[in-house]
Amino acid sequence: MEFTFHQEDWQTIEQGEKDCYLLTNGLGGYSGLSIIGSAARGDQALLMAAKKAPNVRWHLITNVFEKLVVDKTEYILTSQRMKSGEDYQGFQYLQEFVHNDFDRESLQWKFLAGGVVLRKTILMPHGENTVAIKYEAENIEGKQVRLEVTPLLRFSTKKDIFDKEQTILFEHSNNRQECHKIIANEYTVYLSTNAEVLQQEGHLFGEMYFSQDERDGREAYGDAYMNHSIVFDFKQNGTSDKYCGSMVFSTQPIPYTEDIYNTLLDKVNMYKEMLLRQAAVTSELGKQFVLSADAYVVNRDSTNGKSIIAGYPFFEDWGRDTMIALAGTTMVTGRFTDCKSILRTFAKYVKNGLLPNLFPEGDANPMYNSADAPLLFINAVYEYMEYANDYDFQAEIVPVLEQIVENYQKGTDFHIQMDSDGLIMAGAELEQLTWMDVRVGDFLPTPRHGKPVEINAYWYSALRIMEKLTGKPSYGALSEKVQASFTEKFWNLEEQCLKDVLSGSSDENQIRCNQIWALSMPFTMLSAEKEELVIQKVRKELYTTIGLRTLSKKDKDFHGIYIGEMEKRDRAYHQGTVWAFPLGAYYRACIRLMKKSQDTQSMAYKQMQKELEDGFENLKLWLKEGCIAQIAEIYDGDTPTVSRGCFAQAWSVGELLRAVYDYEQFMK
Repeated sequence: MEFTFHQEDWQTIEQGEKDCYLLTNGLGGYSGLSIIGSAARGDQALLMAAKKAPNVRWHLITNVFEKLVVDKTEYILTSQRMKSGEDYQGFQYLQEFVHNDFDRESLQWKFLAGGVVLRKTILMPHGENTVAIKYEAENIEGKQVRLEVTPLLRFSTKKDIFDKEQTILFEHSNNRQECHKIIANEYTVYLSTNAEVLQQEGHLFGEMYFSQDERDGREAYGDAYMNHSIVFDFKQNGTSDKYCGSMVFSTQPIPYTEDIYNTLLDKVNMYKEMLLRQAAVTSELGKQFVLSADAYVVNRDSTNGKSIIAGYPFFEDWGRDTMIALAGTTMVTGRFTDCKSILRTFAKYVKNGLLPNLFPEGDANPMYNSADAPLLFINAVYEYMEYANDYDFQAEIVPVLEQIVENYQKGTDFHIQMDSDGLIMAGAELEQLTWMDVRVGDFLPTPRHGKPVEINAYWYSALRIMEKLTGKPSYGALSEKVQASFTEKFWNLEEQCLKDVLSGSSDENQIRCNQIWALSMPFTMLSAEKEELVIQKVRKELYTTIGLRTLSKKDKDFHGIYIGEMEKRDRAYHQGTVWAFPLGAYYRACIRLMKKSQDTQSMAYKQMQKELEDGFENLKLWLKEGCIAQIAEIYDGDTPTVSRGCFAQAWSVGELLRAVYDYEQFMK
C-alpha cells in the first residue's frame, strides 16, 4: 500500500516527529527514524544491529547529518530537535515522503533546495545488519552540487545512552574495493561507497532532544560522535542532469561495486515477493499486513530457531505474545517451517506444565510466570496442524500437550490449578499471570486473581483439542463439565455479557475486552444467542476502529489517557487504554457469528457485514498513523487518535491479519 506525506504533514518539527518508518532484518535489528528523518526517541536509529539475535542489540549509527551545497550556498537537510533549542529544520526542504511496500524502492524522500531535487532511498536486507542509502540529484540547471553526509555514531547497547568518554576510531581506505572501518567497543562497522570519504577531527554532535521519550518519562537527551564525512560531488561526472551516489553501512565487509545498491535492492524485493507468494491472502490490506508481519519473525541464536519479537522499539520475544501473534505472523502467511520451529522450541522448555514467558540471554533461567501461554500453546499447535495440514506433528507434540493439561489439573506453580468445578484459577499476592500483568510497586492495578474469563476459554478449547487429538473420553467429559460451570458462573445476567474474573470481588463484573476470546477460540462454549449479546456489549462499550478498550468508560476505574511517567502510564495500561490486538478477535467473532446466521438478509447480518467492511477500511487509515504500515501496541482509551507504547506490535498486526484472512475466506 502507498502512504504519501507532503509538506502539510510537517509544518512544524513537532508535527513531523509524530510518524516514523521501520525497516527490520529478521535478526531483531532495525532501521527506524521519523518521516522527516529525525530521531524522536533514543531507540530510533539508522542502524540498530543485532549482535546476538534477537535481543542483544547495539545502537551503532543514530542518523546521518546531511548538508547540500549548491553553488556555495549550504542547505541543511537534516531535521533534529536539540537540547539547546537550536533545532535543525531540514524538513523545510522536504517536499514528499512515500512509503510503499509494493514499490521496488519502498522508502523515498524528495527534497528541493537551491533549484536541485534530491531523492533519497533507504533499504535494509533480510538476515544482515546492513543499511544502505542512495541519493539521486536532479541538477537540470547544471549547478555545482555537493552533498556532505556525516554519520552520527553511537556504538552503545540499545538500552544504554551514548558514552561520551568512549573512543570511536575511523580507518580510511584508499582503495574503493576495500571498506572503510568504524571501530568502537570491539565492534566494527564497514562503510562502502562511491563517494569521497574525508576523515575529520572527532567531535560530539550535540545533545539531541528525544521528545517522545520525555513524554513517556524516559531519558530525554542523547549525544553522538562524528569523525568522518562522505562527500558526493554530483557535477564531477559527465553532463547528465541526474547523478546517483550510494553508501552501505554493515557489520560485515561488503566491497563496493557499481551495482552494490541495486544488488541489495534486488535481494530485498525477491524476499518480499517470496513472502507474498506463500501467503494465503489476496486483498491489498491483507498483503500489506503480510509484509508488515515479517518484521516480527526473527532468529533466536540461543535456541538455534525462530521466535516472535513482541514489538518495536522496546520489547523482546515473550511466550504469551508469541502464542497470540503466531497464527497471524506465521500460519496465515504460510511460514509453516518457521511456525513449527517456534513450537518445537517452546516444547523443549515446558516445565511443570508451563511455558517460558521470557527467554533471557546469557546464563539466566527462563521465566514461567504466565497462566495463559501454555493453554494458548495447545491451541496454536492445533491451529498449526490445521493450517499446514501437518498431522504427522501430532505424535511428536501430544506428550507435551498432555503434560500441560495434567499439571493444570493437579496444580502447578503460581497457584495455577483446576478447581472442583473444572475451571482454572490462578494467582495470589503479587503474581502477574495474565496479559493484564502490570505492577506498580506493591500494587497490581488489575490483579485478576481467581478464575479469569479468557484463561477458562483457552482451557475449554484446549480440552476439546486434546479430545480430538487423543480420542480419550476423559478430555471430553472434563470439557463438558467446564462448559457447564462456565456458562453458569461467568454469565452476567444484569449486563448480558461475560464476567471478567470470578474472584468474589466487585472487579469480577467489570466490562472488559477479555470476554471476546470466549468467542474466537477453535472451540467455544456459548450459544449463538449469547455470543451475539457479548458482541453487542463489546461493540457498545469497548469498540473503537483501532482496538478494544480494556475497561468500559462507565467504570469508576477508567483511565482515558495513557501518557506521562511510568507509574502514571502503568495505572492506565489496562484500565481503559485501547489495545489493538483484541480487535482481531472481535472481528473474527463477528465473522463466526455471521457464518452461523440462518438469515443473511436480516438487518443484524447486514449491519455486522458493513461494520467489518468499514472496519477494514479504517485500518488502512490507521496504517498511515504512527509507524507507517504497522499497528501500534496501544491507543488512548477516551478518544484514540494517536498511537502509544510500542509503535509496532506483533500481536496487533498478527491478530488483525487473521481477521482479514477469515473475512476473505468467508466471502469466497
